[in-house]
Amino acid sequence: MIARYIDGTASKEEVALILSRIPHDGELAEMLGILTAPDIVSEKRPFHHRFLPLTRLAAANDKNSCSWDCELHILKNRGAQFDSWSLLQVAKVNNWLRSAGTPLHNVGRALESQGLAVSRKYNATVTDLDNAIRSGADVIAVIDRNITAGGSPASIPAYHAIIVKGIGSATTVTYYDPADCIDVTVSRDRFAEAWAPSRNYMVTASVGDAYDPHPIEVDDVRLPADLEELVEAIAENAHDVWARARIDEGWRFGPERNDREKTHPDLVEYCKLPEGEKEYDRIMAMNTLRLIQSMGFEITDFRNGLECPDCGNFNHPDYRFCPRCGKKLK
Repeated sequence: MIARYIDGTASKEEVALILSRIPHDGELAEMLGILTAPDIVSEKRPFHHRFLPLTRLAAANDKNSCSWDCELHILKNRGAQFDSWSLLQVAKVNNWLRSAGTPLHNVGRALESQGLAVSRKYNATVTDLDNAIRSGADVIAVIDRNITAGGSPASIPAYHAIIVKGIGSATTVTYYDPADCIDVTVSRDRFAEAWAPSRNYMVTASVGDAYDPHPIEVDDVRLPADLEELVEAIAENAHDVWARARIDEGWRFGPERNDREKTHPDLVEYCKLPEGEKEYDRIMAMNTLRLIQSMGFEITDFRNGLECPDCGNFNHPDYRFCPRCGKKLK
């Protein structure tokens, strides 16, 4: 039924049933908020094998607070001086911590707010974990608690934030589990299986200045031809946004960059930029579009879509019923 709802072929009764359940089912609301592309559920591979789970929630303990508990544990161990109640309010206001859990892309935000240098990486390795720990960093990883608890993988993983304490021998990994407030040692094979659903997501926190960026790898994401045509327009607009901000700050064109005089050679029309600068903007535009797709979202051309006569929502041309209100579409 959910598959039919997503691709717009559900009956009016089925749409009404799902809409009635969304306010009371946080997991259903989260899933439907992400599974927006009509073809996402058509493949047999689980969601987490196809898309980066940036917006999925780490919530596999009683209060859905595993990430928050990990971050507080790290801060306390580092002797940080902070007011936990005030920090909690900041976390809630900024959606770092929601009632249903912490979005994976927000794991580590509380640590950032207390001055720690936080880095995020997907497709990490056990060697990455070991190197980070040896360098003095604290390491949070996100695992599927279904697997570490001895169960089998579910269609939707029970994402759970833990603190990796050490890579012991060639066969074990030790981590702190905030759900039980204990250290747990598991085999590397079990850990690897549990870590895989988050696409081997790790978050490191340290006090060092050695910045080693880990942009999300999207080179294997292929854009539809109609989106590729948008890259140049997005690149040009990105340049205009940057230039407008610079000019508003008092910068002006100059043959060389001079921070004291506030002159910059790139404060010209996009068409007059050197090809190398244009390519930089194109890469930024292309990778942004690829990242959106890699997270499971779809950019839809609604020029031929159907507008719902009741709520005004624009819908995919193949939809029979409006997923927002359930109205039958013409």
